[in-house]
Amino acid sequence: MKNRYLRGMAIASFIIIISFANFNNLEGSDCIRAIHIVTLLICGMGIGVFLTNFFHFLMEKRSK
Repeated sequence: MKNRYLRGMAIASFIIIISFANFNNLEGSDCIRAIHIVTLLICGMGIGVFLTNFFHFLMEKRSK
């Protein structure tokens, strides 16, 4: 089961890195457009998935 959580954290980390790189490459951060909102939502969802997998990994590790 640990591999499942580690794989989930790796995929979430990849999504977070891609999303932040995309947000940094967007021009005009002073004027929020729809693409900025979508990119930030994807970053937030990736962070949420990462944290969920991380806490499940820690709980499973602690129970053994």
